[in-house]
Amino acid sequence: MKRISACFIFTLALTFSVQASFLVGVGTDKKRDYSKNPVISKRDFFRLLENFEKQFTPLALTYGDKLHVLGGWNDPTADMAMSRRWGNDAQILVYRGMAHRKELSKKGLLLILCHELGHLYGGTPHTTMGKSVEGQADYWATNICLPQVLPNDDHMIAINEVAHFLANNWDEPIPNEQTPDLTIVDETLKVHPAPQCRFDTYLAGLRKQPRPRCWFAN
Repeated sequence: MKRISACFIFTLALTFSVQASFLVGVGTDKKRDYSKNPVISKRDFFRLLENFEKQFTPLALTYGDKLHVLGGWNDPTADMAMSRRWGNDAQILVYRGMAHRKELSKKGLLLILCHELGHLYGGTPHTTMGKSVEGQADYWATNICLPQVLPNDDHMIAINEVAHFLANNWDEPIPNEQTPDLTIVDETLKVHPAPQCRFDTYLAGLRKQPRPRCWFAN
């Protein structure tokens, strides 16, 4: 199991914090849905992270990187996942709180890991820090990564779990296919799109459709 100490988690989190992809939306009521006991057991949590790291180590190596997928199991309410590149180290950090969110099973957590990997290897458009923007990381997650880690029948389960998770984070309605985000941006977003826009992006990536205009501008 690839764990990191509480002290190291705190230090690492400070350097990761501005890059977190699943933070609660600004100005919300923070309506999170926690389980007292982990929905994903500690053993399954670390096994999933370890297997994900092994599966995508060859991808990281093609970029000259060493992939590290790290888990912190200290705070059950810290429900964040983050990624960064530090030199030739590609790092993903997932907190224990993700295992306590009632919306998520291992399927949803795999999609979140795919999103974080998408920040590192999802391609353009990029942020000023050289990472794929949020929308592109979402698109790559279902277009490239998710089919490699889950069977077809589980793809929509993972997407719906993460959509529910995001909606609760932002205190917004749960996204669905009947209520697409009709926003058309003039400039590609580099910040987090709204939950419905992210849901639309997951579907577009999975179905090999164009990136939604609610975050992407040609």
